[in-house]
Amino acid sequence: MANAIPDPANNEPEDLIISEDDVDAAIAEAGGDPRETVRALLHDIAVLALDHARSVSSGYRRQRMFGSIDLLKLP
Repeated sequence: MANAIPDPANNEPEDLIISEDDVDAAIAEAGGDPRETVRALLHDIAVLALDHARSVSSGYRRQRMFGSIDLLKLP
């Protein structure tokens, strides 16, 4: 199975390898139903996104989204 906790020094998405066994395990966990598997994975992604949104300050997210633009600078 793929590492549950990725190496922080190596966080490139293409470095994460998901094997056929990982896919089979996810489908088996959902009782063999592919739609239920997708539903469960989408639910997990939503939970992770919500957890991330709650754990990171809105100012940090704004800076990451808009770069270092100074939104308060007036002419």
